[in-house]
Amino acid sequence: MSYVTVALAGADSPSEHFQLAAFTAMAAVVFIWLGRRQRSTGRSLIAPNETMRAGDRLIQPPLPSRGHRIAGRMWIGFGGIFVLPAVFNVVAGIHELIG
Repeated sequence: MSYVTVALAGADSPSEHFQLAAFTAMAAVVFIWLGRRQRSTGRSLIAPNETMRAGDRLIQPPLPSRGHRIAGRMWIGFGGIFVLPAVFNVVAGIHELIG
């Protein structure tokens, strides 16, 4: 593997490549999950809008607004940025193991 590729990956051994792949894949899953949740329900991770009980009634949260749906799409896009490094590090780790 060329010096530039290894320098860009920031790893020298297959185990480091696989650790970086696992970390970036977990980050991608978290951000994509957060985005899908916010896009469909309008609930963010920090301030979730849950059903509340007031007296003898349940009060439903408001429907997701256009801003929540756009923010959810942005989180999904941000999570998608982490997918490519995860794939790259898996391929680099396999390449280091094989050859």
